[in-house]
Amino acid sequence: MALPVTAAKDFISGPRVAQAARKLLDSCPLPQLCEALATASAEDAEPLVSALEGLSEIEEVRALFLGDGVADFLTRGASATEPRLRLTVAKLLAHLASGGEASVGRLLDAGLFNLCEPLLLDEETGVAETAAKAVRAGVAVPPGQQALVASSGSLTEVLLRRLPELPDVQRIRVLALFVQLGRVAEIFPLLEQQGAFEKVLGSFLTDDLLLKLNAVELMDALGSYELGQEFLARSNVPQKLEADLLDPYCDGSVRLCVTRLLGFIAGRSAAAAEQLLRSHEAPFPQSIAGLLDSRDVAARLCAIHAWATAMLQTKGLGFFLRWKPMLQEMVSLISATQNEIAKGAMDAWAIVLEVRAPEDQDAAELWGMAESLAEPVLKNLTNKPFPDVRPHTWQLLSVLCRSRKAAQQALQSPELRNLLLNFQSEASTDARHAKHNLVKTLVDCHAQWIGGLLDSEVMDLMLQFAEQGRLA
Repeated sequence: MALPVTAAKDFISGPRVAQAARKLLDSCPLPQLCEALATASAEDAEPLVSALEGLSEIEEVRALFLGDGVADFLTRGASATEPRLRLTVAKLLAHLASGGEASVGRLLDAGLFNLCEPLLLDEETGVAETAAKAVRAGVAVPPGQQALVASSGSLTEVLLRRLPELPDVQRIRVLALFVQLGRVAEIFPLLEQQGAFEKVLGSFLTDDLLLKLNAVELMDALGSYELGQEFLARSNVPQKLEADLLDPYCDGSVRLCVTRLLGFIAGRSAAAAEQLLRSHEAPFPQSIAGLLDSRDVAARLCAIHAWATAMLQTKGLGFFLRWKPMLQEMVSLISATQNEIAKGAMDAWAIVLEVRAPEDQDAAELWGMAESLAEPVLKNLTNKPFPDVRPHTWQLLSVLCRSRKAAQQALQSPELRNLLLNFQSEASTDARHAKHNLVKTLVDCHAQWIGGLLDSEVMDLMLQFAEQGRLA
């Protein structure tokens, strides 16, 4: 045991390069390292695991993991009684799968992706989560997509068949994997065809409160990306989700989740927006209003974001523009004393305005009202000089200043002009990027007239800043 452990410690103490790997393997071949790990104490296991992980990251060594001795160790380790060994196997699979198309192809040829099924269903969360990383890495390349999802008898088909027999924890874990895999554009339609996302919906649209609460994060995750939002919009679920909002005993986390999802759905589907925004008394707009009145920051942020996403549709835009009290509330939140609320409100206005040009006749009322936002946003530059707030302030100013009227208001502010010419004013990268976006907007949209407002030296500095880039 001493030789493998000593060799492993020497390897992990230096740079993990091919030369160091060859030195390690010359003194202690890979099968010997694996066998040493199988019988190692907890203290000796740590350097051995680190060495095996390091070796799996080196392209010249990866193929050795598919040799008979090592593949046998991985197969035995996947069903070992020791959680440590199962976790090691999952880690090695994840490392190898992240090595690109060639590495994934070798894993498939060796049948080692078959080990992911028991590892995904492991009682230990760490083992299962690491195995999920291996699967996600595998489907990032075409051979993995074909074998793990698209082919008959694929991993996802097997997991779907096993869903009814799985305990709640493992079932939720498998559904979470489907949602994660759906972020890959080529994978989503395959999983949808297999019925994976219907299972996700079914886990939430249930009368079993415990199951529903467990599925909240699943639905949030599904609604967090575009393909998931489009699926929800065409799955005819708004009416079912509205029923939760009508329930006076609806759990708070469920209410937030449903409101957030309905905002995404209303923003994606004109038909859904018509249904959800049929009147101010409808469940969805009433939920937004109620959450805005809450003292809970998370609830208010949920309402703000749902308001913004629902306004992406023409129906939502007209509906909320006519709801004057809520509109004024959203304007006032830009200046909220709670920085998280102010940031959320500025982001919401940026979302609503960014998709519509100032010259768009259908958005004339919106921009006519939005131009009044310039003043409170400018005040945030001085009243809220906090590093976490600045990127949001600059970004909304950048969107607003596509309008000539808003740009004129902004450039009349001495504080803004001084900040624009101070290239060192922002400490964070995000703030510098957002500030640069504003300067680019001013130069790209209004160069013809701002030269008459600013003296030539100032104009030259702005042009230089816009041209040199974000880190100027």
